[in-house]
Amino acid sequence: MEWGRKPEELSKEQRELLHRAHQRLRNASHALEALTVVEPVRGRWVARPAPHEVLEAAQNDLYRACQQFWRVHQELLCCDLPAGALDAESGER
Repeated sequence: MEWGRKPEELSKEQRELLHRAHQRLRNASHALEALTVVEPVRGRWVARPAPHEVLEAAQNDLYRACQQFWRVHQELLCCDLPAGALDAESGER
């Protein structure tokens, strides 16, 4: 990946925008993980699968967060999107 600008060249507002994109991606990833990688707590509760609609919404949110993340990176840091990063055909969403 090639970078056109260095992070230290960004204004305070641009760094905040980049931070928010990173945070949204982390939050969406954690939300999907919480729905799919549930460890049972012995003696307390039994994990139940999340409804399909909930999983689909979390997956879509993660995908949109990833799109926003790369859009912000491209816009602010002038970096190229890795080949196939958001390619739905690749099977890696």
